Amino acid sequence: MTRTTPEEQGPLDRQSRALLRDYDAMRSEWTPRIEAEGMAASRAFADAVFDRFRGPDRDIAPAKVVDLAVPCGDGERSARLYRPAIADGAPAPLALFLHGGGWSLGGIPAYDGLAGSLAALSKIAILSLDYRLSPEHRFPDGLNDALCALDWLHRHGASIGGDPDRLAVIGDSAGGNLAAVLARESALGHAPPLACQVLIYPMTDIASAHATFPSRMRFGQGDYFLVSEAIEFARDNYLGENVGLAGDPRISPLLAPVPANLAPAMIVTAGCDPLRDEAIAYHDKLRAAGVDSVHHCAEETIHAFLSFGVLDTAQDMRRRIADYLHRKMEFAKP
Repeated sequence: MTRTTPEEQGPLDRQSRALLRDYDAMRSEWTPRIEAEGMAASRAFADAVFDRFRGPDRDIAPAKVVDLAVPCGDGERSARLYRPAIADGAPAPLALFLHGGGWSLGGIPAYDGLAGSLAALSKIAILSLDYRLSPEHRFPDGLNDALCALDWLHRHGASIGGDPDRLAVIGDSAGGNLAAVLARESALGHAPPLACQVLIYPMTDIASAHATFPSRMRFGQGDYFLVSEAIEFARDNYLGENVGLAGDPRISPLLAPVPANLAPAMIVTAGCDPLRDEAIAYHDKLRAAGVDSVHHCAEETIHAFLSFGVLDTAQDMRRRIADYLHRKMEFAKP
């Protein structure tokens, strides 16, 4: 079968097309190493991609950045606090940021530009968490780390200059999945109350067939950054022998009932992302259940675009998210 180009298949903007050309060249160079070294090389490649397209000259720096250790279970997890400048020195609202990478890749450094910019733009103190990754640590280890960090922020947020009564979760891709699950756990009374949740191209259903979502079929064939097979790879690494749990509400929130009192949501998608349709379906499900959910789509770009600060559309959407956070958190008391 003849493979079509992004220009023929979907409406990418000029900057996204150029980024994809550079990305494809990088992937070709890295493929032999990834095939030889496996997960370690995949992680190094992901970090190199995020570094290449971060656009550090366009980052908006927060007033203060502090590395922390958050007690979780029998140990500690590394975290980084981005503290914005607040004129009167008042406590800042707090948000837990959970990075993407299919529960297997990524970390604090790769998301430094995005998390820091969101903190500076929104005037929200953001804690980026280095949760445990699969396959070394399978479900529910990463989720438990996220729950622990959220509870820590609620209990100890005042000690880092925050207001624990104004708390949110933010996550992208697999991190968006974790953020959505934290919001459900909060609504069910198993986690601290939240003022809002920001879900950035979240994975919401890893149990259903790809054909369930047309965006996976149209944009997941290898021309638009994320491939559908990577969703299967992420699922298998995350669940291991427990793949039968894929439909669990803590893994595929789209398939679960919407609990009462779920926090307001902002859901962000990319028009040429395999995950687009399941994220929109989750937004629709929340709206149908009476949840205050808003959806913003960057129509002409790809998965992970918000981390690629070189893109104008990333800069624009960062400001939309920051505005949403600021409005929802400024006077919020869940």
